[in-house]
Amino acid sequence: MLFCACAASGCATLAKRPPTPADDISPRQAASIVAPPSERFFIIVFSSECKPVRPKYTHCWATLVKATDSPGPHTCTVEESTISWMPASLELRPWSFRVEPGVNLPLRFTIEEMLRNREEIAFWGPYEVGPGFAYRFELHKAFMESGHVGYQVIDSVGDAGRCGAACNCIHAITDMDPVFDRRRYPLAYFGHSASWNIVRELHARPMIINPDADHAWLLARLGLDRYPMERRRHLGRTVPYTPENQERYLRRYER
Repeated sequence: MLFCACAASGCATLAKRPPTPADDISPRQAASIVAPPSERFFIIVFSSECKPVRPKYTHCWATLVKATDSPGPHTCTVEESTISWMPASLELRPWSFRVEPGVNLPLRFTIEEMLRNREEIAFWGPYEVGPGFAYRFELHKAFMESGHVGYQVIDSVGDAGRCGAACNCIHAITDMDPVFDRRRYPLAYFGHSASWNIVRELHARPMIINPDADHAWLLARLGLDRYPMERRRHLGRTVPYTPENQERYLRRYER
């Protein structure tokens, strides 16, 4: 009850966010970034939770994948970069309102840790995104790993809310969003619902290139097909990436 009350009470309106430099990159600046034609970028959003759902045993994380064409036929190199923010102790304390050391976990370690906790894992994607999105993701990941950010489960109150010195796993991803603050990513969502909310925001903006394309080939390249995870699909509204949609989006948030 306290968890939901904190999310709905308006605390997020007053809470300070960690000062990530990714927030300084405007949507138009991100849109102007160009990558070599041999490079493509993809995002996968993950979540885990136990049954019955308990905040102590939930997690959200996201992985950016860079695929680069190589000289060989039908081959490419694949690199992944993950934001998976957890307390350094790996033990979530939902009722502690003090900042504790945080750690960014690698992708495979995260999956195996959630499975050890007997949490069910779901994911959305891979979705192809532009180089501006990738640049913002990497900039924010570097900030999270800089030592300037701690961990706090309910980060809209207590030390994290006052000082902006910590965040939870959800906001470790969404704080890079320069358009919407934490009211768009409330703590009423956690586990699967929190990651679904992130995916919904991605689809509501012209971020995804060719949304109907299936990039499942990346899952095997990353070794994700060896884990018991549920691949979910977004069934709601999608605004596909086109130059026209992107320009409308940019003008909307420059007013």
